[in-house]
Amino acid sequence: WGDLLDYCRRSANPVGRIVLRIAGIDNPVLDRHSDAFCTALQLTNFWQDLAIDWHRGRLYVPTDDRDAAGAADADLDAGRITPEWRAALSEVGRRTRELFDAGRPVCDEVGGRLKWELRLTWLGATRVLERLEHAGFDVFRRRPALGMADAPLLMWRTARWPARTASR
Repeated sequence: WGDLLDYCRRSANPVGRIVLRIAGIDNPVLDRHSDAFCTALQLTNFWQDLAIDWHRGRLYVPTDDRDAAGAADADLDAGRITPEWRAALSEVGRRTRELFDAGRPVCDEVGGRLKWELRLTWLGATRVLERLEHAGFDVFRRRPALGMADAPLLMWRTARWPARTASR
């Protein structure tokens, strides 16, 4: 898990910090929230693309989580998400959700258009994570993605967004 977080620290997190700097924001607290948010975005993409990445010879699920759940690579070769894989993916999904929660304050502490863009991005990505969880992470059957049918829900959730500040 530590290696995966380090990868995100060097790949996804700088993007969020660049966005903050372009918006004129240089705040260490918001940087930490942005890092958690960007890491969660990257991880959600990894879980969403597990089948695609597996066929390309990549797997981002930490070995410790796979081993603890008893998940076997042969099942992925066969295009199967077994109960063991569901357990491993549920664990990394749980940690990903914690990172989204830790990153959420950045969506409230910025202003203008960026605030709305970050909120919609957060809501869209957590919606993908919801779909992964609901489907038992079976991305071999169907890769969860957002579509036009999600727009009303995301707009409703954006309108009802309760602010949480970084100082809390």
